[in-house]
Amino acid sequence: MASQIDNPLHLGITEAGSLRSGTVKSAIGLGLLLSEGIGDTIRVSLASDPVDEVKVGFDILKSLHLRKKGVNLIACPSCSRQKFDVISVVNELEARLEDIVDPIDVAVIGCVVNGPGEAKAVSVGLTGGSPNLLYINGKTHSKIENASLVDELEAQIRSQLKHS
Repeated sequence: MASQIDNPLHLGITEAGSLRSGTVKSAIGLGLLLSEGIGDTIRVSLASDPVDEVKVGFDILKSLHLRKKGVNLIACPSCSRQKFDVISVVNELEARLEDIVDPIDVAVIGCVVNGPGEAKAVSVGLTGGSPNLLYINGKTHSKIENASLVDELEAQIRSQLKHS
């Protein structure tokens, strides 16, 4: 589309709604257009804190691989096979790592069924098991206890960013 018109095309969904429903509507509406190469700028409008609007916008761009910024956190939905509380670990990591702007892929998978494959494809990965295993750049790095999961993951993520 950009090759056919001289002016930038701005995309936005006005009155998308609350944080949750507006995020879904914006992701679908903007994502479909952006994935087809339509649009030059975006605006996410939510009945929420403007900071949430910016975060959702970046997340949409990250999900479409149009922009790399911050931590791309890959996580399982958790099931009976998990060896640690995936949801609380992921939520704590997201909160602690909000300040990171350099792109890095991180996987947090609660079991050995899907964990090793995901962990081998990222910079820092965690696979639940007996013991849990920490992966760095696709290779097994160390065993890690449940009590220190978040602290150790945060330290390794920040360390990887310093060395990249």
